[in-house]
Formats: sequence, structure tokens, C-alpha cells
Amino acid sequence: MAVVGTLAALVMSLLISSASSSFNAKTDALHRLAVDIIRLDRALRQYGPEAGDVRDLLRSYAETKAEELSDESNASSLDPRSLMKFEALTSRVLDLQPGDNHQRQAQAQALKVLDSIADARWLLIEKANTSLPTSFVILLIFWLALLFGSFGLFAPGNATVIIVLLLCALAISGGVFMVLELETATRGLIRVSTDPIVNAIREMTLAQ
Repeated sequence: MAVVGTLAALVMSLLISSASSSFNAKTDALHRLAVDIIRLDRALRQYGPEAGDVRDLLRSYAETKAEELSDESNASSLDPRSLMKFEALTSRVLDLQPGDNHQRQAQAQALKVLDSIADARWLLIEKANTSLPTSFVILLIFWLALLFGSFGLFAPGNATVIIVLLLCALAISGGVFMVLELETATRGLIRVSTDPIVNAIREMTLAQ
């Protein structure tokens, strides 16, 4: 049972570390997306009044993306509406006709930021589709059930032992629940906050 307990503790720690890294990667991708949206808006603002319609489309895309990430039923974070708006946004930036060096530089900066937004967007989608191997979770639950079964087999049958075993089982269950929640960062109780994108939308609105 000491060997089983050691193995269970090792697997649990690895799963928590993996889930935490995945959650942090999703959070970083979302912050990066919000920053790039603000950068793109500023580049379009520097281009001039000719890019006003493009800025409106960018704000619409940001609002759709925030709604998409807030939708718990959308597990993959792949909403056709946001994809269509992003493709339209890219086309509109490419269709701009700069009249001087200043506008050409602003257009080049906008296209560069669009590439960065695309990278962050696909990173969010890819991370949303990752999940823990089911075999790991099943094996861990089996080890823990075996371990607690052995404790109950040799422990005296009194209220203190039962309460302690239940509290320990609850603590371990909380750890497994935490791992599963961190892996599904776009839905559930523990979710990546969409505040960065909401703040980006607010800043774009104030800059109008």
C-alpha cells in the first residue's frame, strides 16, 4: 500500500502540474489576444479616417470573441461567426490603399498584428481541445480506491476513523476535480477570465 500510495501521489502531482501549465497557457493566449486587439486598433487609428469601418469590424470581432469564450456550450472555442469576421477583417486591411509612407507603415503594422492575433486564436483553440488521458484518471481512481479500501480493512470501525477517511477521500476528490476543471478552462467553475478582451473593447469604444 505504501508503493501504491507513492505511485498515486506521483501521478496526482504530474496531473496537477500538467493541468496548471495548460490553464496558464490558455490565460496567456487570451491576454496576448487582448493586447493584440488593442495594438491593431491603434495601428488602424494611425492609418486615418479611411480605416474607420475596419475599426468597427475589429470591435465587432472582439465582442464576438468575448461572447464565444464566455459560452460554456462551446467547448472548442471555434465559433464560425468569429472566424468569418476575422477573415473579413484581414481582407479589409489588405484592401486598404495607403496614400503615403505613414499609411503604408500603419498598414504593415496592422498586418503584422493580425498574424499575431491568428496565432493566439489558434493557440486558444488547440489548448481547448486538449484533455487528460482517460486511462490516467481511471488508473488513479483505481489506485486511490485500493489504498482507501486497505485503510478501511485494517482500521477499527468507529466514528472517528470513518470521519477521517471521508475527509481524506473528500480532499483527494477535490484534487482530481481541480485537475479536471483546470483542463476545461473555457467552461466549468474554474474558467479563464475574459476581462482582458472586455477591457480591450471598452478602450476601443472610448477611443472612437
